[in-house]
Amino acid sequence: DKVKLSADDINSGITKSQSKLSTQAIYTNDSTAIWDFYSQLKSSNNFDSLLSFNHQLSTKDIEVSLGSLMDEEIEDSLYSLGISQNTQPIHSEIGWVIFLVKNKIFSPVDLSDKKFINKMKKTIRDRRIQIRYKEYLSELLVGTKIDLNPESFKLIFDLIWGKIKNNAPQVDSVNYFEVRESDFDNIINNTAKSDLSKVLFNLHSKKVNIESFLSQLSFDGFNVEELDSLVVLNKLSYRAKHFVENQLITEEGYKQQLNLNQEVRNELTNWKENYLAQSYYNAVLDSIKIKDSDVHEFYMNEFVNASNIKLVNVRLVSLKNLDEVSNVLDSLKNGKDFGDVIRKYGSTDSLVNSEGKTGLKPALLLGYIGKTALDLKLNEVYGPVQRNNAYTIMQVIERKDTNDSLKLAFEEVKSKLKDELRIKKLKERLKGITGSLSEKYDVKIFNNVLDQVQTSSIPMFVHRLMGFGGRIAGVPVLTPFSGWIQNSEKKKIFP
Repeated sequence: DKVKLSADDINSGITKSQSKLSTQAIYTNDSTAIWDFYSQLKSSNNFDSLLSFNHQLSTKDIEVSLGSLMDEEIEDSLYSLGISQNTQPIHSEIGWVIFLVKNKIFSPVDLSDKKFINKMKKTIRDRRIQIRYKEYLSELLVGTKIDLNPESFKLIFDLIWGKIKNNAPQVDSVNYFEVRESDFDNIINNTAKSDLSKVLFNLHSKKVNIESFLSQLSFDGFNVEELDSLVVLNKLSYRAKHFVENQLITEEGYKQQLNLNQEVRNELTNWKENYLAQSYYNAVLDSIKIKDSDVHEFYMNEFVNASNIKLVNVRLVSLKNLDEVSNVLDSLKNGKDFGDVIRKYGSTDSLVNSEGKTGLKPALLLGYIGKTALDLKLNEVYGPVQRNNAYTIMQVIERKDTNDSLKLAFEEVKSKLKDELRIKKLKERLKGITGSLSEKYDVKIFNNVLDQVQTSSIPMFVHRLMGFGGRIAGVPVLTPFSGWIQNSEKKKIFP
């Protein structure tokens, strides 16, 4: 409530909203290479020719509009440039980058459109809130010094690296290595209590131990995109710093008794139920063991001896950034073709090619995506669905049945079939468990109340600005699961 927008903020927002910039980003982690390239640019106008001789540089086309970049200063500098002009090297989250403005697309806006004005103001306000959050954090932490115990931190690194280096990369994802929930349970159960209770840092009179930090890592999840001990060490260092900040902020929240606020209590209950359900789901999944003979039998039934194999071709985009998810859904809402929207993202998932398509493949080999695709109408857009470290939006563009057995070598598909069989057995087990629980607790669903809920077919994704740690989904994202309601149970559930 301390954030107020100035007249300059509004005028700048209107100016930027009336044009989009087509830019090319040239980036690398090598600072010497990017500054050498920048020096060459000063004495030559032949951009493409220079780029062809600098093979260590990567490029990417980026459309820039109000709020599309995290850094407002970079956005301001781009809007101040003319066509064919470029920035000097900028240090960013993707390394060192130079932006070249290729084109400016002007489209006047209707200033009487309240919806547009409110959206523009929200974008600017969110940025000002982020600035205010940083100021507040500085005020809160000024003069505070927290030293991590190096021996305790090294022990944490050894435990995490020991697990992650022995875990195979996740299927369905590109370069994704994680410490699973079962791994954290294993660490806690097999590490000496005396080690877990070692102090990681002191927060005033409170001693925060190794187990507390491991619990937070387990709750939030821990993954890297490179199987490299230095990458893991750097990410753990960042997470430890963030953990310390959160401990300080949480302490302040208790001082102000925000834990007694009714809205806070309601939200905590909502998320607690969701996490408990996820935890139980993962526990059931971990209990399912699949033998190689089971997988081979599954292979024979589904591919060799099958009389009908369902094939699907799916467009999909998997995005980690919640703002990009919202941008995709906003584009669809404005009538843009899904294929055109995701083409600029290219291959964001191990399942798709450079155009964002899986190609015509057996639905069974596409895991959850394939199973969901079988229930969708042709060209229907579905999502977002949370998968591993990203949110996926998908569209079935082709569907076909074949009676021919597919010539797929068992060893080629064994891993995916094993995962698929585990999920199949999981769902069968959960159907039985959920059905029994519905009877035990006498679950009732009242249609007359349900019918009063207003719904919309407009794709939308809500996320919440967290301030000190970015954004999260506004509400828990739930995977549809209704197969447990059998005909015999419907009469009991629907009074």
